Amino acid sequence: MKNVNLILAILILSSCGGGGGGGGETAPAPAPAPALAPAPTVSFSPSSASVNTNTNFILTWSSTNSDSCSASDSWSGTKTASGEETISESSVGSKSYTLACSGTGGSKSITITVEITNPAAYALNTWYGTKTPSFIASPPESYELFEPSANLSMAGALDGIDHEPTEANGAGKMIFVRVLRAFKHGLEYGEQFGFFGSWLASYGTNSIEGGLWVNPKTAGPYYYPTLHLAGVGDLYHACSDVQMGSGLYERIIGDKWLNMVQISNKLLTIPGSNIGFDMEQDPYTEDNGIWVGYGWSNLNLDHPREYKFWMSFVESYDYQGPLLGYIPEFFNWVDPEKVNDGRYAATLAEYGSNYGTFATKGMVPNYGNGNEQYIDGLLRLEDDTFYVPMPNLPIHKDKEYLLAHPQSISQSAMEDYSSLLKNNTLENTLINSSIRNFNNLPKSTHRQLKVLDQINGVEHRYFVEPSYDLGFENSLGYVQWDDSSQQTQIDQNGYAYVKKLETKWVVEEGASDEYTNNPNQYKTELVDSPGDIIRAPSKTHEFFSYKERDTSNEEFSNWAIGNKTRHQVTLESGATVTYVWFKFIKQPAMLSAQQNHPETYTDEYLQTLQEHIEKLHTSINSNSTPNPSEPVFINYRGAENPDNRDPHLAKIDPSQLVDAVPGFEIGYVPVVISSYHPEEYSRNGIGLESAPNAECNNEDWTDTFYPDIQL
Repeated sequence: MKNVNLILAILILSSCGGGGGGGGETAPAPAPAPALAPAPTVSFSPSSASVNTNTNFILTWSSTNSDSCSASDSWSGTKTASGEETISESSVGSKSYTLACSGTGGSKSITITVEITNPAAYALNTWYGTKTPSFIASPPESYELFEPSANLSMAGALDGIDHEPTEANGAGKMIFVRVLRAFKHGLEYGEQFGFFGSWLASYGTNSIEGGLWVNPKTAGPYYYPTLHLAGVGDLYHACSDVQMGSGLYERIIGDKWLNMVQISNKLLTIPGSNIGFDMEQDPYTEDNGIWVGYGWSNLNLDHPREYKFWMSFVESYDYQGPLLGYIPEFFNWVDPEKVNDGRYAATLAEYGSNYGTFATKGMVPNYGNGNEQYIDGLLRLEDDTFYVPMPNLPIHKDKEYLLAHPQSISQSAMEDYSSLLKNNTLENTLINSSIRNFNNLPKSTHRQLKVLDQINGVEHRYFVEPSYDLGFENSLGYVQWDDSSQQTQIDQNGYAYVKKLETKWVVEEGASDEYTNNPNQYKTELVDSPGDIIRAPSKTHEFFSYKERDTSNEEFSNWAIGNKTRHQVTLESGATVTYVWFKFIKQPAMLSAQQNHPETYTDEYLQTLQEHIEKLHTSINSNSTPNPSEPVFINYRGAENPDNRDPHLAKIDPSQLVDAVPGFEIGYVPVVISSYHPEEYSRNGIGLESAPNAECNNEDWTDTFYPDIQL
């Protein structure tokens, strides 16, 4: 049996070619498979995951290894392999956007979702006319909305409080101002109110203006005034860059006119408002309120022609440091019309050897803090009684402080400060300044608040004397209330009933002929409400949107974003703001500086300037902090404070405070490229800005500069 099994095994091996001796042919190796085409890749994202209806957002995509892309769901059409598209949705809900890209290696699709929200929360209460904090009193259940009476208007403003002059050839001024709601009812487009602003001037035709500002036209329906900061080159030229790419009266300017630069790496500069304040913060009404310090100074940043860089500074609860500034050449530019018609030569003759700009010489002594008012909405009642808008001043205590610590900054102080900054030895960011005490209450018939009444084409003036006095003690300015009429003021503060008297108003000595020779000027008195009707002015609420520029227009080429990421926030005003991170020297205004002045802004100098800004950002990152225990940039120590307490620093609208993209913490700045109000409130709609204002085209810019002009 063993032999049989062995024979069978041998036969099997032989039949299979086993044992290596069979002699059969080996099968050929299979041919290699053809290489597979790489599969497409797709990157697809929105600029924001949630936006309001009728608000622009951007879809950005890119793909590789694809021949074609197509859109579906909430968008459609054939798309390029990479690109971006501006989208706006009119209805609420979750909107899906699908992008499919195909190539020889297959296809790839991505779907993203954007929440479109209802802007109903934006709707403004007709009583208050602005956004309102949660703790504010409910409006009356019943009230009358009145339309302004014909032939009535307001003129004048609050009186100012002067202080000892700042230094000649100064390097800037700082001051603290109380943040408060300026009027009981919101204003409308075209109305404005400036609250104790400071206007700095050069030894020529420059102006730097700033202060708390109520201007819904550009700021929107903020509860508090916004802090407006801007400079004007050749005085009030319409194309001066006062709004981060916009000139006076909301003129959108071409790239040649860009001069305002973003300096802060933590705080957005909002066109038209600059800084808004958080309406939900504790107002500390019983403890001297909330305050913001602000002002302007200059740094020596090694400009090849030794020009000074002026920039604004802020001292608030959330942020302390510089916000925005100007290319020095901005202040040296001269309107060619003034050269041609002789006005420039006349200015040179007026100043003589003292002529100079902010960039070359510094500022003239400043001593004033003024107010401005442009408000309509008056109601005429019987018996020569009028319902008129009044500043809504704090009235919780008999004495309410409004201004504090005006400060002068010397040229030598800023030279020392600049040297320490550039040498990396700036251990304390506090700017060395000297306190200037208040010393005067200017009274003027021109400034006096008054009702203007047109009767048969003749102007009658009814001067309004409120029941308070402005006063000062050292470096503190305040309002002192009249006890006898305080309850009336509490009831009517922000609006008041004014009765014309038959007593003539006596103008101050030295008033212009316009007043001294006018027989139709009368005193008034504040009176109680003549009835039980509760009234509020009927206001139209619309606001100016700063549109993103269409960079296909060469006038706006410096605003090109490339592959940079858009970031989006919604302000407390309700506006949707989009911003982009730029390297400091690559932001739009710096590109313009290099194009307009290539002999100055060389690659070498731009690198030096970038290094200086990086050192400044390092100082900001190290020292700016929420609720600082000590002053950081602007001083509020070394002098008395209201009720011997440090001021409660005001909180900024939290939407304006941003965190840098990783890697962009130093040397990069967030630049706002658009600010949109919902369509129903936007004066100029949504979409792209197609071209600059006709007066502010690139071709209309001229390289007319002091001291290069040859007369």
